[in-house]
Amino acid sequence: MTIKGHHNYLFHLKGERGFSLTEIMITSTIAACLITGVSLIMNVIGSNLENQNTIVTKVNIGKIASKVYYDINSYTVNTYNAPSYGRTATADRLKSKFMDDIDGCTAVFCLARDGHNIIKPAYIPLDAKMDARVLDSPESFRIHLSKVMTHSQNVFKPWRGVSQFSNGSIFILSSSGFNGFIGVRSIYDIDFNQTAEPKGTYASVKRYSWNQLTDYYDVFYSNDSANESFRSLFAFHEKRIRRVFNEGNADSFKTAMEMPFYFIWWPDPSLKLTKEEITTHGNHMGYGYLAQRTNYFFTVPIFPSL
Repeated sequence: MTIKGHHNYLFHLKGERGFSLTEIMITSTIAACLITGVSLIMNVIGSNLENQNTIVTKVNIGKIASKVYYDINSYTVNTYNAPSYGRTATADRLKSKFMDDIDGCTAVFCLARDGHNIIKPAYIPLDAKMDARVLDSPESFRIHLSKVMTHSQNVFKPWRGVSQFSNGSIFILSSSGFNGFIGVRSIYDIDFNQTAEPKGTYASVKRYSWNQLTDYYDVFYSNDSANESFRSLFAFHEKRIRRVFNEGNADSFKTAMEMPFYFIWWPDPSLKLTKEEITTHGNHMGYGYLAQRTNYFFTVPIFPSL
């Protein structure tokens, strides 16, 4: 190599340079921030996985309930512990369907029960000689149902004023298009199951149409907090003109000026209730103030289309 060539080689080396101290410090800082951020994210994910059992609960509601509710052969179902705001979004969806059903129906009848509801007809026979206007209360509808579907006698219970039964079904009726039949637009079943594994109350609201489950939401109240809290699902207010009849406690629910109406409560997934907070007293509901705390309190006329 000539001296001149050697000189050019050395000059070329001098033109190349490495990272400065400032650049190395900046790069190291960015890398440290990325590593720290990834570590925090993984820590949160790990913590959520560890706490998953406190959010989602496998509840043993029994094989019969699972079959009747969801048509599945299982003893257990997975649900969320209250309060659960994610489950509230599901409840809002069912609430919207409920309001749509109310807007498009001819009559609403709330029937009380303690056991499971196995009565989910698409049509209900109506005697041609019968004046349908006599079906003006939950009790008159229950009696008619017991005549045309005798197996319903063991399912639905008589009630007046306020229901003291644990569970209930809302029959939303519409025109059938056929003489001698009433159409059933949908049925909403509200059920509370006391469970031992784990201890608490499994609450669910389900919508059926044509004997098929179309939508539902459920939630689990631990430590049996909901069994007493939601004891009265329905209250029925009759016309005031019925005050001419002295009927004791029933007179407290003769308040409707024109059309009879219901108060209806659904379990709220966003609330964590205890027996001390809300209790039922005699024939009156001690938790009426829930109307100001929950979005699942409804005032529904018995004949919405009138």
